[in-house]
Amino acid sequence: MTVRSILRALIVTSAAVLLLLPAVIAVLCLQARAYQTHDRRTSAPAGAEYVSAVDTEILVQRLGDTKAPAVLFVHGTGSWSEVWRASMQQAAALGLQAIAIDLPPFGYSLPPPAGDYSKAMQARRILGVLEALGISEAVFVGHSFGAAPLMEAVLQAPQRARAVVLVDAALGLQAERIDGDTVAQSLLRHRWLSEPLSAAFLTNPSFTPTLLRSFISEKESATDEWVQLYRRPLNLAGTYQAVAAWLPQLFAGRGSALSDDPSAYRTLRVPLTLIWGEADTITPIDQATYIAQLVPGSTLLRLPRAGHIPQIEEPEAFRDALAKALPAH
Repeated sequence: MTVRSILRALIVTSAAVLLLLPAVIAVLCLQARAYQTHDRRTSAPAGAEYVSAVDTEILVQRLGDTKAPAVLFVHGTGSWSEVWRASMQQAAALGLQAIAIDLPPFGYSLPPPAGDYSKAMQARRILGVLEALGISEAVFVGHSFGAAPLMEAVLQAPQRARAVVLVDAALGLQAERIDGDTVAQSLLRHRWLSEPLSAAFLTNPSFTPTLLRSFISEKESATDEWVQLYRRPLNLAGTYQAVAAWLPQLFAGRGSALSDDPSAYRTLRVPLTLIWGEADTITPIDQATYIAQLVPGSTLLRLPRAGHIPQIEEPEAFRDALAKALPAH
C-alpha cells in the first residue's frame, strides 16, 4: 500500500467519523432524555426536605434532635446525600443533629438556572442551607470533590465551623496555580462535547459499576446494593444536562478561590481531622500529609487498605475514625 493510499484511507475514515459524530451525539442524548424523566420533588426520598439556598432548592436529609449541635455532610462527585446514611445514624446516636445535602448538580437538588458551579457559589449554597435551617454553626464533613466547596464555605465564614473533617479531599493544593480555564475546561464548555460525555458516562446507569470501582481500591466493595444507591437519582429529568454544565469545574485548575490558597489553611483555628485511605490513587495520601502540615494541630487518621471512598471500603474503620473526629456532646 502506497503512502498516498494510506493517506486516502485516513481521510475517508476521518470524514466518516466526522459525519457520524452528530448522529452518535444525538443518540446518546436521546437515550439519556428517554431514561431521565422523573420529577425531582415527587421522587425525593421519604422524609427529605427542600430548602432555598441562594439561587436554587437544595435537598436536605436530617436525623437526630434538630436542637442538638449539627454535623453537615457533603458528598463527592457522582454521589448524593444517602451515601452518608450510616454516618448520619452514627452522629445521631452520639446526640448530634446529622444533616446531609445533595450538592447540585448531583442528587435531587434542583439544578441552578444559571449553571454556576464555581467553588464560591457552591460554598454560598452550603452556607445558605445552614441559614435556611437556622443553624449558626456546625461540624463540616466533606468527601472528595465536595471538600473544596465545603472548605470554601468554612474559609468564607469561619465562625460557622465548630470543626472540620475532610475525607480523601480533592483540593489540589499542590498543583500550580492557573489563571483562567485549563484546556479541558475550555473544551467542556461546549455542550456538543460535555452533554454526550455526561450522557454516556457520568449519568449512564450502565456505567455506574465501572465508575464506582474506578474510585476504590477494594473492588469487591462495589456491591449491587451500593451500585443501586448511586444509580437512584440518575433517572431524574435534566440530569445529564446539569452534570454537563458542571463538568468544566471538574477539570478546573487551582485558581484564586479561598480554598485554592494554601496560606488560607494556616489561618484555620478550628479542629481539623483528615480521614484518608492509604491506598487512595485519586487523591494520594501525600495530599493529606501536605494539608496536615498546613493546619496547626490537625489530626491525620490513616485507613489501611482503603482507597478513595473509605466509608464504603472499610466501613468499620471509617466509623471509628469518624467517632474520633466528631466533637463530644
